[in-house]
Amino acid sequence: SLAMASESELTPYRGDEAVRFRAVPQDHFEIDEKDHMYDEDEEDLELHDMTTGSHDFAVGPSEMKGPCSGIDIFCCCCKRVGNMHVICQRVSAGRRSLICVVGPFWPCTVFITYPLLGGMAIGLGYTFSLVYPYPLVIAWALVTGFCLLSLAFTACRDPGIVRRQEKKINSSWIWTRQTSSFRPQNSVYCRDCNCVIEEYDHVCPWTGTAIGKKNMCCFQMFVSSCALMFIFALFIVIAGSMLTKKTTSHHHH
Repeated sequence: SLAMASESELTPYRGDEAVRFRAVPQDHFEIDEKDHMYDEDEEDLELHDMTTGSHDFAVGPSEMKGPCSGIDIFCCCCKRVGNMHVICQRVSAGRRSLICVVGPFWPCTVFITYPLLGGMAIGLGYTFSLVYPYPLVIAWALVTGFCLLSLAFTACRDPGIVRRQEKKINSSWIWTRQTSSFRPQNSVYCRDCNCVIEEYDHVCPWTGTAIGKKNMCCFQMFVSSCALMFIFALFIVIAGSMLTKKTTSHHHH
């Protein structure tokens, strides 16, 4: 009833064939959580029906589209978890594990990041092969290959999507209205990904996905290898130009 709704929060739970609702008393929340239980995002999102396939993860309403939803038609064959596209998953005892999943900014990775890095790797590699000895070219190939590989692992790995929890695991867990689920205190609801990410750091359009607990290591390797790649290229160009000038002045003398 409406009177009951004013005194409690309504949260969905799984039935046999349809989503039902049960009341969670307000005193189920800690006092400090009452002030923060709606997360940082104060947008008024209505309680929503959840499909059976998305029940196992803390995701927001299906009506909330991703930033690149206009070309998501290319991923129409992929299952979704929020605005994340699941390319490969494993189901064991009715529990899903996400093996390969791309984020909402995947077009940026495919059409901008990879062409830029790949073009630079191939173009400079070819130029170096005409001027420098092959060991240096092989070293360049290894650095750029590691950079591209770490980008792939970052972009295609589960960033740490939190599973749906209808009950409070411990006193530090917080209620998230956008997903109608409890979440750990160190996790955040991401509007772009439309799901809760554990140890959320930020959304990186260059890698196409959110950066969280499970792909932070790969992201750090990607950033480090990018820096190494640019420093390596700069060093080769500067050293080559200095060597060329020295050789030219020697010939003049």
